[in-house]
Amino acid sequence: MSKTIIITLPLPPRQLSPNFKCHWSTRAKATKTYRGISHLATFECLATHHDLGEPWGTTMVESVFFYKIKRRRDRDNCLAQLKAAFDGLADAGLVVDDSDFIHMPVRLEFDKANPRVELHITRAEEA
Repeated sequence: MSKTIIITLPLPPRQLSPNFKCHWSTRAKATKTYRGISHLATFECLATHHDLGEPWGTTMVESVFFYKIKRRRDRDNCLAQLKAAFDGLADAGLVVDDSDFIHMPVRLEFDKANPRVELHITRAEEA
């Protein structure tokens, strides 16, 4: 039986989009903030799941975006916006290195009341 954990984050700020034009310091501040949010959410998840053991190696990640408005979105850009979040997962000690992620196709869902990103993370050895 595979162990999957779900980490819920707010939608990434638009400054993290590869297509958003802004000053480098604005992007750096948004990256640092979102990385910290991911780190904290991961740390809280680890505190509730004591049975996870050592940091995971190769890991499968499914990113599920819940938006308020139903419209076309570029799934590649959605995934790129999560780079800081993936770094936060590694910072919190869930995974050994974020370069060992196997990214599943991005899912786009709609939730007008609660926009968010859910990262469904599964150990690849158990998948």
